[in-house]
Amino acid sequence: MLLACAGCALPVVSAGTFLPAGDLQPGEVHASLSMEAGRVLAGPSDVHDLPATPPEAQAWEVSTWVASDVSLRWQAARRLAVEAQLKVSNPISPFVPEPVGGAIGARLRVYERSPDGGLAIEIGARGVGVGVRQRIDRSKDGRSQTDLWDYRAWGVEVPVVVTYRVNPFFAVTGSPFLRAYLIRVWHTEIAGLNEQQAALQWSPVLSGGVGGSAAFDLGPLELSPGVALELATRPGPGAATHLLFEPGISVGTRF
Repeated sequence: MLLACAGCALPVVSAGTFLPAGDLQPGEVHASLSMEAGRVLAGPSDVHDLPATPPEAQAWEVSTWVASDVSLRWQAARRLAVEAQLKVSNPISPFVPEPVGGAIGARLRVYERSPDGGLAIEIGARGVGVGVRQRIDRSKDGRSQTDLWDYRAWGVEVPVVVTYRVNPFFAVTGSPFLRAYLIRVWHTEIAGLNEQQAALQWSPVLSGGVGGSAAFDLGPLELSPGVALELATRPGPGAATHLLFEPGISVGTRF
């Protein structure tokens, strides 16, 4: 039996969301790499075309994924920053990063801290697009079957980032956030010359929660461990709401 996967899940929580507000000056750029245990927007069982999810696919039904992104944020003006992200997904085992999509957005600084530190508040918004495929090859009693799950999602994320900079070397951040996605999933079964397909049509996926992080400025690098608590639905009618716990870390630099 062979299991093969290329970005089977759609992680959306980004540790980069919780990077400190108020630090960048006009013209400065912040680059970061974020990684965290992320949830999935959809799994094989969300297509609802099988009596039960195959055991080989159950590994991708839960949040057993590492969600990563590479982010660039440019402070275009005193109160406005623009940002872009490359989203990367990979299973915990085997640990192989796989690009799955990206995001583009902006942050508006609504409360500016003093040069010596204090409180800063920024409101962010970004559009996100992701597309991934899961492939499972199964064989039993001389028969073989290939299952393909394809996922597409478009959405928006809106965080409010509140940072208190204690001193030049340490800051704490809290960030309530909302996310809304439309997702489509289709499942193709290939057995010999026979092929059949079932689909979950475009369905909403909604989530909201709060994240927190601490930022440690270590010379040229900034280290930001954080965690998020999130209430999230799954796609399709009657989808249950889940409470998720998502730790993460981000490493960045300013220039």
